[in-house]
Amino acid sequence: MGIVERKNRGLPARHAARAHDQRERILDAARRIATRDGLGALSMRKIADAIGYSPASLYLYFAGRDEIAEALGQEGYAQLLAQFEPLTLIPDARERLHALAHAYVAYGCDHPQTYGLIFMARKARPERVGPAARRQSDAPDAVDEPDGGAALASGAQLFAATLSALTPASGARIDSATLAQSLWATLHGVVMLTLARAGFQDAAPGPLIDATLDAWFGTRDAAATSSTVQAPGVAT
Repeated sequence: MGIVERKNRGLPARHAARAHDQRERILDAARRIATRDGLGALSMRKIADAIGYSPASLYLYFAGRDEIAEALGQEGYAQLLAQFEPLTLIPDARERLHALAHAYVAYGCDHPQTYGLIFMARKARPERVGPAARRQSDAPDAVDEPDGGAALASGAQLFAATLSALTPASGARIDSATLAQSLWATLHGVVMLTLARAGFQDAAPGPLIDATLDAWFGTRDAAATSSTVQAPGVAT
């Protein structure tokens, strides 16, 4: 194999590596803007200015600002899952649920911009983005709409496996998927209301989480006692 042929064979890999590096640079700049100034400040022009590119050059790597926001949201969701991973090893289901719920709310309150990006709406975009579509994609107001279906699935699936091992204190028969959606909606509400300070000025999120879980499943001590009493082979 000649030198020229070997060089040509290596071109696709080098091009892919360069494209990956450029995408990461764009995402780093977008992450800084969203974290510092909020989601509404994210635009292709601001991202381009931050890294010394022309706005048009960004479209070589992303279809538009919404796709960049989605990529950041996927990163944030991966971070949330990474924080959940060690908690899923807690053997007692009630203790595990308690830890997961607190971790979820803590993440949302500690990383509000990233949390918002996780639930970013996915918008229909043309395959090739023309000037008019680019201007529309740069509209700041277009980024803050939640995608209810995708967000609900993402949030609820974090709790479904643990909830399948628990029974509501009321004894009601509720499938774990529905219960997970209800819990996710409650925790999401705690995050959003805490961030908005909407009547929560004097209430920390922790006690609100505990009160919810205790009302649904009984206190953790009571749940442990009940589990022990009902366990096969244990005298009552």
